[in-house]
Amino acid sequence: MDSQRRQLGILSHRINAFCNKVDLNCPELVPVISYPRQINDREYSGRLKELEIMGVNSILPVGSTKIGKFSILGKGGVGLVVKVESNDRKTYALKIRRIDANRRSMEREVKLHKIAISAGVGPYIYANSENFILMEFIDGCNIIGWLNHQNVNVDQVRKVVISTLEQCYSLDRANLDHGELSCLDHHVLVSESVNAHIIDFETSSIDR
Repeated sequence: MDSQRRQLGILSHRINAFCNKVDLNCPELVPVISYPRQINDREYSGRLKELEIMGVNSILPVGSTKIGKFSILGKGGVGLVVKVESNDRKTYALKIRRIDANRRSMEREVKLHKIAISAGVGPYIYANSENFILMEFIDGCNIIGWLNHQNVNVDQVRKVVISTLEQCYSLDRANLDHGELSCLDHHVLVSESVNAHIIDFETSSIDR
């Protein structure tokens, strides 16, 4: 099975090379989909099946974080976030549960994330499974990187700060403690349209 997967992956990788995306069957993605260690064929095939059901067909090497030589959007204690393409030819953000995560599924995070969405905060969730969350892709940069940009003006800073505070207030009204907003650079993105987006609800709680 490993040999067949490698052959199919190499072929798919060559086909997609010109458009800068990597087919799910490509061996290059094994360290990403099964981070931080390899898993057996049955478990790996199960993860690929979950992605197939969600309509994900490829991962794009985008982002400043590296897994080996492969670029991803981010890495945390529970999962990795990558940019993916689906069968509808649209791009999304995909959170991948780490093999060594302190939870057996993404169910709790999805539940808390949906509470945030109901309060008007966070990227929209399109699909989820035991090991993955398929979300709206926010095309932007972290708030600290954005603030350090030389073209940012006072009005834009005011808009982003007010928006971030309003979203924090909305989370408070929903009785949801994000848990990590003391580290804004990892949890607030600013889009090209100068809109703030609070992300990553893996340590959120309604009990604190």
